[in-house]
Amino acid sequence: MRNTAPSFVQAVSLIVVSLLSPATVLAKPTLSGELVYAKQCTKCHGEKGQGVESEYDQPLIGDWPIEKLARVITRTMPEDDPKKCVDDDALLVAKYIFNAFYSPEAQARNNPPRIELTRLTNRQFLHSVSDLIGSFTGNSSFVKKGGIQAEYYNNRGIGRNKQTVNRIDSTIDFDYGFETPFPDNPNFKTEEFSIRWKGSIHAEETGDYRFIVTSKNGVRLWVNNMDMKLIEGWVSSGQSRELSGIVRLIGGRAYPIQLEYFKYKSKSASVKLEWHPPHGARQLLPARNLSPDSTSSTFVLQQPFPPDDSSIGYERGSTVSKKWDEASTYAAIETANWVVDHLNKLAGISANAPGQLIKAQQFGRRFVERAFRRPLTVEEEQLFVRSRFAEGKPVADSIKEVVLTALKSPRFLYPDLGQADQYAVATRLALGLWDSLPDEDLGQAAAAGRLRTAVQIRQQALRMIADPRTRAKIRNVMHHWLGLKHAEEIAKDTEIFPEYDKSLEADLRTSLNIFLDEIVWQNAGADFRTLFIANHLPMNKRLAKLYGARHHDMPLGFSKVSFKGHKRAGLFTHPYLLTLYSYHNGTSPIHRGVFVTRSLLGRSLKPPPEAVVFKDEEFSSDLTMREKITQITKADACMTCHGIINPLGFSLEQFDSIGRQRHTEKGKPILTASDYLTADGTPMHISGPSDLARHAMESRSAHEGFVEMLFNQVAKQSIRAYGSLVLNRLYDDFAKARFNIQFLLAEIAVIAALQGLELPKQAGEE
Repeated sequence: MRNTAPSFVQAVSLIVVSLLSPATVLAKPTLSGELVYAKQCTKCHGEKGQGVESEYDQPLIGDWPIEKLARVITRTMPEDDPKKCVDDDALLVAKYIFNAFYSPEAQARNNPPRIELTRLTNRQFLHSVSDLIGSFTGNSSFVKKGGIQAEYYNNRGIGRNKQTVNRIDSTIDFDYGFETPFPDNPNFKTEEFSIRWKGSIHAEETGDYRFIVTSKNGVRLWVNNMDMKLIEGWVSSGQSRELSGIVRLIGGRAYPIQLEYFKYKSKSASVKLEWHPPHGARQLLPARNLSPDSTSSTFVLQQPFPPDDSSIGYERGSTVSKKWDEASTYAAIETANWVVDHLNKLAGISANAPGQLIKAQQFGRRFVERAFRRPLTVEEEQLFVRSRFAEGKPVADSIKEVVLTALKSPRFLYPDLGQADQYAVATRLALGLWDSLPDEDLGQAAAAGRLRTAVQIRQQALRMIADPRTRAKIRNVMHHWLGLKHAEEIAKDTEIFPEYDKSLEADLRTSLNIFLDEIVWQNAGADFRTLFIANHLPMNKRLAKLYGARHHDMPLGFSKVSFKGHKRAGLFTHPYLLTLYSYHNGTSPIHRGVFVTRSLLGRSLKPPPEAVVFKDEEFSSDLTMREKITQITKADACMTCHGIINPLGFSLEQFDSIGRQRHTEKGKPILTASDYLTADGTPMHISGPSDLARHAMESRSAHEGFVEMLFNQVAKQSIRAYGSLVLNRLYDDFAKARFNIQFLLAEIAVIAALQGLELPKQAGEE
């Protein structure tokens, strides 16, 4: 018989071959990289790249490709002997670091994010309470805009006779001198006349608004609260005087406004209505914020809250501190007192009227149901409503208890508590798109079982997107994305920039807001990438003159101004952002570069190991800003990040500290060109903002960064907690929809609303 057993030599050969098999060869570098890391890196970076206190306490995480990691390791690691880990060893350890804990995929694998139980954010609390009260009083609306209704009377007694003229005024800024509003109208006499302006105003941002009336005559003003005058000056003095009052308003809402004016025996007549909005400057109340249509008053909480946690890029209700608990308690008390003061309007309850107890209980049940965002069980109704109405107890006290217990209940404060059903879907949709409660349509859809499928939920999301509250939400989201929360810190050296003042700053902010609104809400939604490449800006005459655009034949207010060639590139070159990310006396390529990297290109940056204050006086006076930045960031340890930051910031150096185009600095030509390494490791040459715009247009990293940002802001949770495939899926759908922002918003709302819910299917459903 033939012996088929392998010889000793054959056996050895087989072993050698197996050791050199592809699987073995591929496994060896990983092991070798791990060994190199363990030997040379753990002392400073920890076993899993978590950092080591007193050595390098920042975790090793980021988005650099393996090749760049290897180059950085070759040049700089280990710090005490940079030549100790180079070439193949550097590449091996880079691969190990990247796959083990550095890359976003590795981070998600090692520390999988989870959907956390969170309370209402401050914004959600404010909006929810406002809309809760509004569900009984009628929610505000703002349909027609462009001015305010004006009623002109030919005597000083407003309403005592039929007005002689009725028209719409775009603004309120009149100096009649010694004449009447209508010199050619014989019904008006110079010694006396009166005017009533009434309609509604639209608040674009949440905050305190100061209203100012300037007049020589009698005036009084109501804003939102029509039972109490904001300004009272019902005396015709003949001397010009300025009266003001402050009121808190919620962005995205409309509020009733009424200004009354009279002249009697004074020599001259004049009246002007201005406001000072949050983040703005004193100005005439613009026509775009005025409507001739009246609307309902809105309850707005005055109670301040401590800031929410926004350390990871979006506001979260992740903690409950003693201060927050106290603030929510005082807010509940403030609401309860307001409800009791307006019981007749809210519930049709008047003192000593028959049936008031029944009406009070009915109102209490409806109030708690709307606060809890779902019908009450028998037990809940007994606990939160019926038990509060004891025999002989004043109805007002009972209602106070109902309101207080509802608004302090976890069922209100923690919206995701409770049963996972279609009411939970409605709640998530409302919080995601409105930061508020479900409206009547959502509640009815949930009750009827019409929030069961993604198709049904998407229909509701698309309806809700058209609501002004969604516009206000997205305005706030965009401000977070662009870092406008730091805008309070803008200051410029007036000797260098005499043109700059708070009025100019307000115009620039308005221009940016209009630009964002145009892109997001244009028809059914424009291409997101237009934000990067648009060569136009909304401008008024003042801005057009300052920024070198044609302005002589411009209409009043803001209008679209196009720039020839490649002078402007969307958000990259908007003057407000260029101004915000600059020093008070010069540009800042670092601040601009960091902003572009993180916000517009969606790349991550680690915080610097040591903060360095830029001191302009320490440099030679003949150096350009680029030369200064190059000098202070030239060290290898700095260039690991500044190799990304600097080229982006340098590309915008042709714009000065207030966003005007320039060609020289210190008598030298502006140099904007640099070499840059993209997120996927591709080298590219950047010569200016147009190259940045083209790169952003094509960059998957930039697009995914926006998708992730929008998801986090809508859901108030990390997108990675929803599964490893969600980001890729949303990106693919976003791209197929030609990067339509409204489409993306609806898809995010659907995913967030359905997460973790296994809704029972009805007969016939797939």
